[in-house]
Amino acid sequence: MNARPATEADAPAVTALVRAFEERLTGRPEQSEQDLRGEWDGLDLARDAWVIELDGRLAGYGALYTDPDTFADGYVHPDFWGRGVGARLVDLGEAEARRRSTPALQVPVFGNDARAHALLESRGYRPVRRYYRMEIELDGPPPDPAWPEGIEVRPYDDGEAAAFHAALDEAFAEEWGHEAARDVDWRAVRERRSRDRSLWFAVKDGGEIAAALVSDEEHWGVGWVHSIGVRPAWRRRGLGEALLTHSFAELYRRGRKHIGLGVDAENPTGATRLYERLGMHVASSFVYFEKDLGG
Repeated sequence: MNARPATEADAPAVTALVRAFEERLTGRPEQSEQDLRGEWDGLDLARDAWVIELDGRLAGYGALYTDPDTFADGYVHPDFWGRGVGARLVDLGEAEARRRSTPALQVPVFGNDARAHALLESRGYRPVRRYYRMEIELDGPPPDPAWPEGIEVRPYDDGEAAAFHAALDEAFAEEWGHEAARDVDWRAVRERRSRDRSLWFAVKDGGEIAAALVSDEEHWGVGWVHSIGVRPAWRRRGLGEALLTHSFAELYRRGRKHIGLGVDAENPTGATRLYERLGMHVASSFVYFEKDLGG
């Protein structure tokens, strides 16, 4: 078993490995090389990502992310399950996290990946959160959204960038992992994740941004909503439903009928119920495991 740093030249093979892993667990591969390279934009591959070779083939891939959260992600090709590749990936992630004096490490895994659950629990990890990937397959253009009187949706305006991101920060202040007290530049995170500003929208009430949405034409093989948030003072007025419907319509206009998003299963604003009302369903789930590293 040979472990080494990942390189740019590994991108096609790593993508194929991840897709084989996803297909075995979910029945549908999602990762694209573009997705992978987007993730690598925020990494120093020589330090943050590694591959494992076994029997002359790429058997495993892992990476350590530290912006905005510290977590290790890992994949083992199904042909090599049960041969210790996953355990080696856990060792590599922990070792690098400890070198950086990280107090705790999180590892997200598919909800139905019983092998990964057992491995992590045997290494002292505990489940701390569950996320859903929710999706919808549109069979036609969505209906026109119903906006309350005096409320309108506008395309993102770079001149209002500070207010736009502040609105999302306020909307997500109570979310697990997003707490405003953390020293995280969420604006930089959003701008790195979604560069197509034509799919960013602001809901305006007079001169104030009441809600905002960031989406992408393609991410993980579907149209993707990265962030949608309504500021507390404007909640329970239908703005979230109208804004998401508006986003669906724009993605549909661009040929995207299959649309997805991720959501905390314990979302404090009840977002999962909103998404279900719009016809979305849970396509897969992810469990975040965490271990105290004593850093």
